[in-house]
Amino acid sequence: PTLGYVPKPNFESRDNHWGTVVTIDADGLRANGAPTPPGDEVVLTVGDSFTFGDEVDDDEAWPAQLERILRRPVRNGGVFGYSFVQMVLRAELLLERMPVKTLIVSFIPDDLTRGEYSRRYTPVPFFDLVDGQLLLRNVPIDHAAATHGDSDKALKDALGHSALVDAVLANVARQWWFENEKQVRVPHLTGQGDEIAMALVERLLQQCRERSARLVLVLQDRRPTPEALAVLRHAESLGVPTLDLASRFQELRTADPSLEDRYFDGHMTEAGNRWVAEQVAELLRSLR
Repeated sequence: PTLGYVPKPNFESRDNHWGTVVTIDADGLRANGAPTPPGDEVVLTVGDSFTFGDEVDDDEAWPAQLERILRRPVRNGGVFGYSFVQMVLRAELLLERMPVKTLIVSFIPDDLTRGEYSRRYTPVPFFDLVDGQLLLRNVPIDHAAATHGDSDKALKDALGHSALVDAVLANVARQWWFENEKQVRVPHLTGQGDEIAMALVERLLQQCRERSARLVLVLQDRRPTPEALAVLRHAESLGVPTLDLASRFQELRTADPSLEDRYFDGHMTEAGNRWVAEQVAELLRSLR
């Protein structure tokens, strides 16, 4: 009702596009593929598919590799497809349920744009920013009403297998063919994703301080955007430690183009996730 969708607790399967091992524990978090190390200095990670670890096995996602490096409990709260809004709301819910010493919010530039949508595969939460105040909208989500207008979905899915039919219908029945799209933007939020994210960083920082938890912001992906960098700079101005892996990867790839294929295959490879874990571990050690 709040987040739109979450991983199903107590789930394990290879039934996905890549045939990878995906295990969800009783808390709805992705398992790390090994027993949890002892200790009460828990690191909680939230983010999108790059944090969840799409395309790799449980033990290859960067939170799992970070846990092995630090030898401290690291909980993977990443969820595929999430916006910056959803990952912050998920962090708030998880902070209420478990003791956390360090909260890592990892995002890619597109997560800021996703925060401008009211629907992304399913209705999703979004925030209005009114006079500097965040106002949560679209919550609680009515999933019973979410399928309204989707009666033609099965037909469209079948027709969509043909490139020829797709091309014809895109021209002769464009409105019907593209209506009820997977992504529906809130018109007045266009271009405000970074401003909303900045306000959410302030909100989340306050909650972390109340719980004596450290907040860390990480930017992933192949390259940064001005909007994503602006969010990092705003976090830094608040005293939040940040890590710009998008710019760092861009520099490394310029020197060694082979890193593109070694670290990325759609999402990040096992080697790419290892690199992220090593960079995050280095930052966390510098903060101790």
